Amino acid sequence: MPYTTADIFILSAAGCMGTDRDGLDSILAGNEEGAKGCCLSVDMTSDGIAVLSSDGYVLAPNGGAVAVCDHTYTELRKVAPRLLPVGQALDLARACRSKIAITLRDPSLLPQMRMTLRQTDYLDDAVFVGLGLVEAARLAAANPDLHIMGEMPAVPDNIAALVNASQTTGLFGLRAAPAHLTPPLLRACRAAGLFTMSLPTNDPRTLDTLIRGGVNFIETSRPDLAAALLPEGKKARPQRFPMRGID
Repeated sequence: MPYTTADIFILSAAGCMGTDRDGLDSILAGNEEGAKGCCLSVDMTSDGIAVLSSDGYVLAPNGGAVAVCDHTYTELRKVAPRLLPVGQALDLARACRSKIAITLRDPSLLPQMRMTLRQTDYLDDAVFVGLGLVEAARLAAANPDLHIMGEMPAVPDNIAALVNASQTTGLFGLRAAPAHLTPPLLRACRAAGLFTMSLPTNDPRTLDTLIRGGVNFIETSRPDLAAALLPEGKKARPQRFPMRGID
């Protein structure tokens, strides 16, 4: 493991800094503003191609929504030429030395994503999010080589029991709204070797609280604000890439 529960990573949300939600510019903008990683949402076309898709559809020229899962990659590219296969996004994230949090709109994509991440030597730097605790635990137990986090819907009544269950099933960690990542929960997760991640926030006070609390992965559309709040020794040095030629 190249990082520990003592580390903090600012992750740029899809569409950060006003960019296209499912484009390479979002990854670049986050990197330029000091993020140490990015968040990607992945869906699968009807012919089995994994693509970036935050909403599960692309917009047709007439403004209508075209569902990703109901059409082939070629059909979708005719409607939305900027639709990106996930491999291109991973290549750029790797060049930026970014951690990535991947939301799977279809859990059946997991084997394909594992293969892609293994081929690019990216398994250790990727976490899977967006899954409820029960489903996440089931998938974590079946896929011990993947870093799968469970979504925590509220502050648990029994923190010790939740943390113990998360350990037992092999969860990588827990993801929750900032308000639900309480100091007792964070301490318990850290002691158990579980990682924590926040749902997105742009509020400077909330970002500061998350950083001071030691939340490991902090998602935001304003990585510039979050990065400025990091202790000096934890700030990222952005990799510089020309915007030209990226599409």
